[in-house]
Amino acid sequence: MGGRQAALFGREDYLLTRRLQDYAERGQLAAATSAFGAFVTCVIRLGGTGVLAQFVWLAFMLGVSLARVELVRRFTPTTIDLRYFYRQRRYMVALGVADSVGWGVGLVMFAVYARGSELYLLSVLAAGVVTVSLIYYRALPQVCAVFVASMALAGCAVSYAILERFELVAILFIGALALVLFRGIADDARLYRRKFEGEAELAESAETIQLLLHDYEAQSADWLWQVDNGACLVTVCARFGEASGMDPHDLEGRELVTLFDAGPARELLAHRLLVRQPFRDLNVSLTVDGDTRWWSLSANCWDDGTMHGVARDTTDTRQAVERMNFMAHHDMLTGIANRFLFGETLREVLERKETKGRLALLYLDLDHFKQINDTWGHSTGDRLLTEAAKRLVGSVKSHDLVARLGGDEFAILLTRLTDPVDAVVVAQRIVEAMDRPFVIDDQKLSAGTSVGIAHVQPPRDGKRTAPDDLLRQADLALYAAKALGRGTYAEFEPWLEERDRERAQLEADLKTAIQNDEFTLHYQPLYDVELRKTVGFETLVRWHSPIWGVVMPGEFIPLAEDSGLIVALGEWIIRNAIHEASGWAEKERVAINLSPLQMRSPRLLPTITESIEATGIDPDRIELEITENMLMHDSERNVAMLHEFRKMGIRIALDDFGTGYSSLNYLRSFPFDKIKIDKCFVEDIELREDCQAIVRAITQLAAALGMSTVAEGVERESQLQWLRGEGITQIQGYLISYPVNASELSDGRPFNEDRHKWFRLPGTVADSISDAA
Repeated sequence: MGGRQAALFGREDYLLTRRLQDYAERGQLAAATSAFGAFVTCVIRLGGTGVLAQFVWLAFMLGVSLARVELVRRFTPTTIDLRYFYRQRRYMVALGVADSVGWGVGLVMFAVYARGSELYLLSVLAAGVVTVSLIYYRALPQVCAVFVASMALAGCAVSYAILERFELVAILFIGALALVLFRGIADDARLYRRKFEGEAELAESAETIQLLLHDYEAQSADWLWQVDNGACLVTVCARFGEASGMDPHDLEGRELVTLFDAGPARELLAHRLLVRQPFRDLNVSLTVDGDTRWWSLSANCWDDGTMHGVARDTTDTRQAVERMNFMAHHDMLTGIANRFLFGETLREVLERKETKGRLALLYLDLDHFKQINDTWGHSTGDRLLTEAAKRLVGSVKSHDLVARLGGDEFAILLTRLTDPVDAVVVAQRIVEAMDRPFVIDDQKLSAGTSVGIAHVQPPRDGKRTAPDDLLRQADLALYAAKALGRGTYAEFEPWLEERDRERAQLEADLKTAIQNDEFTLHYQPLYDVELRKTVGFETLVRWHSPIWGVVMPGEFIPLAEDSGLIVALGEWIIRNAIHEASGWAEKERVAINLSPLQMRSPRLLPTITESIEATGIDPDRIELEITENMLMHDSERNVAMLHEFRKMGIRIALDDFGTGYSSLNYLRSFPFDKIKIDKCFVEDIELREDCQAIVRAITQLAAALGMSTVAEGVERESQLQWLRGEGITQIQGYLISYPVNASELSDGRPFNEDRHKWFRLPGTVADSISDAA
């Protein structure tokens, strides 16, 4: 009712409607009271003089009262026609003034004829009429003022009629009383307005809040809910029904907790509702159309015992948090645990006072993964890692943890083992699973793996195995497995730590070996099969350590490459080899091996150039040997570097041909001068037909491309005869000579297939050594 009028009318007009409504609510009773008062007044003076005037006055008062009753009865407070209210106000004020004037005239008339006790009764009646009228007419302060003025004038007239003169005291008393009543009417009018404005502002605030709540429910992700004393839903909004997948009418009267899935969160909600305890951000789950959703509920208690709250669907946020948590603890490529989760789990397991069964840690990586990744691309490499992870997960039990630590490195935490041998069984199963070819895009790829095993030892003196120590032990075991030939496993043993410490010390001593001039060069002859003479020497390096003695290249070269010292060592080898070769009387060629790190060094080309200029050696006498693997990394840059060497007149040889990938592609991309056949194909060349076929194919290919060939590892005369028959250009191996130092190059010994005769000649160094023995 008031909402429409408040929205359409101004503040003053709306105040008018409220006043008229308040008057109308008590108008009939006010008219009846006035009529009853008029009747009693006539009864007091019934008979005597002025009877006709009394009846005329009573008829007038009854007529005004009836008109007031009829006006109030027909009053329509709900209309929004403002002109109607203005018209009704005129009628009400007019009838009120008529009633006021009527009472003023009546009191004067009756006071003139009254005697004795009648005057007393009229005074009491006048006071009552004034009091009642002020109460009934308070919604219309104008009528109240007219009524008071009429009664004041009537009082003065009565005083004059009775005393037959104007009594100043009586007039002042009546005037003072009138002024007090006028002030009361004004104060009451202000209070009425203030109350109205307060109610209006409160209504406007409530309406604004209601609008905001509706907008909140329509626009926000939250919605409001309310339960009664029995924790049943009441006043269910459409947003609630939409979120729960149910009709709001069906939710009315239903217990709130029945919407949610059974569990601790639901039980906690039921308890809070039962004891009427406020709560915030209580997360509960429910099933909506077959999907699990999560709501966050908050609520407060009201004085009437009901609870009002807010609900929010937090499913997306929860899923996002779970996704972030998964990303923080899992490898995004393979979906298995990452290094962080593995480390946390391993630390937790090792710190646990009691475990069910034995524990073991497996550490492994994929063999040849880098070559596959570089050859077939990172996309293929990623799919290979994904498939490898699946095989690893399928090789262990569900309670074991498989993690990718980075690159192609994986770790597996085995738990609940009944016997240490069980870890070996799992390692064997993993090796067999990874040994099967991986089929990616119809391409069969062989990766294989090696596995290092570290067992968790029982605590000694209360000290438990540290996670880093266990990982290091598994890593050392993996290193031992690779040393056994890959595709196998090895268990950690204490001596591996001792060997690792020795390796670390060896690496530390290697850093000062170059500065202390602890390296020497040795040379292995390159024998020309057709010319039957040595035409060059391959440079080899030896480390004469004052601590370790003679250290062979197989031990310190990998250390030098891992530490980056291979660049400085390689520069030392290049300078000294070219310097010593420049003094050879027969002008043989000198072959120098290059490492991948050397090829990437900006100092390589200047070092060779400076050595040539310093010694004056013919660049054609220098032969640089590289491997296929070197061309797999930064191939364009490396090929460009090889062309720079070719422009200088330096010869280029491809070492260990046939043991890498895409060899034919490299032969096509760069015209090598020489191809070196790996000794693995030469070792049983007289017996194995497959080795013969490979060597024969390489020889024919090299001849067609205008390249010479070198067979490495020739140790028997029978090998030489077979290779000579197939047209091999050069050979290298112990049949001709072991690697010799610079002094042995000039002691007169022959470096050919008849060298054994030289050792039996009297007077030679070899003969002296034989006699001393």
